[in-house]
Amino acid sequence: MPTLYRAKGCERCENKGFTGRIGIYELLLMDDAVGGLILQKADAQSIKRAAQGQGMDSLRDDGARKVFEGRTTVEEVVAATQEDILLDV
Repeated sequence: MPTLYRAKGCERCENKGFTGRIGIYELLLMDDAVGGLILQKADAQSIKRAAQGQGMDSLRDDGARKVFEGRTTVEEVVAATQEDILLDV
């Protein structure tokens, strides 16, 4: 079972549990399926679903990976990707 880390603060981090920033990323690679949808002026969610079908990781996927690595928290990933999830509905 994976370990989920919880931020625990100190004076150095101003009781936030971490310092600095870490990026979460998604990279859309252009292939025939994605390119075709773009040429057809498909909506962003259709393009994203096609890209994920070809193996693209979402922002939340990358964030989850970094949570399991202990580099960030679930709460930070949820806060940073809230807009992404709202668009998926």
